[in-house]
Amino acid sequence: MLYQLLYKLYCILKTFLIYVTLPIRVFLVYLIFFIGVYILHFLKKDNDIKYCVLTMGKMMLYILSINIKISNEDYIKYMNYLYSEEKYLCVFTHTTLVDMIVLFGTLPKCGPIMNKQNEFKYILYDENISDKLGGILLDRSKMGGTTEIMKKKIEARKCGQAPLCIAPGKGIPPKIPGNISNFKGSGAFVNKTKILPIIIKYQDDSLNYNEEFGESMLHSYLKVFLVENYNITIKIGDIIEPDEKESVEEYKDKVYNIMNKDYKNI
Repeated sequence: MLYQLLYKLYCILKTFLIYVTLPIRVFLVYLIFFIGVYILHFLKKDNDIKYCVLTMGKMMLYILSINIKISNEDYIKYMNYLYSEEKYLCVFTHTTLVDMIVLFGTLPKCGPIMNKQNEFKYILYDENISDKLGGILLDRSKMGGTTEIMKKKIEARKCGQAPLCIAPGKGIPPKIPGNISNFKGSGAFVNKTKILPIIIKYQDDSLNYNEEFGESMLHSYLKVFLVENYNITIKIGDIIEPDEKESVEEYKDKVYNIMNKDYKNI
């Protein structure tokens, strides 16, 4: 009886502290991001950029109380592909607003393909930072030629350079629980590039960004700060190669099915 009472008091106190410290943790995460991006503007050496991004990501994940699990085998697999001459595109599952922080804090050198946002100017994220990360910053008002830009970037990639990373699911939660999100776009598959799957699996769906159900971006961001010891698993798949005879849609479906199978096996 006493144990149950003490445990209830502990849970109440823990919940109270989570909410009380919320403004401080929000401030610290954005401060770390802002300082990290600011420092990146002055870094030129590849290793300095890599460790700056990794440190920034790990610090934010620590404050968010998020634990990342990735096997040594999968980490080595990612590094072997990174330091090879292989021309490939990373495709990752994307359902929350912290997926890129998860990648930045876990895998060295991820080149994000992002749409340019007006808010980026307030956090100093511009074409210069995108280039240093090895990514592409797309202007939605000038969307023509995106696949050609991706193709050139992938073909020009050299050993040790960041691979491009894209999320065909576009941040929309899966329609069927227990599966990955449906691939909405075909841009990742148009060029018939080799695909390196990166599967991100959350311990539950509480952090999903439910925009289609009216959830605001602010609410989705804030709920990330309300978790404690939250577990996320990352799985690196094997390179998927296109078949010359298959269509873009068939290639997209093939990649989806392979990644969905890996997701269910985690």
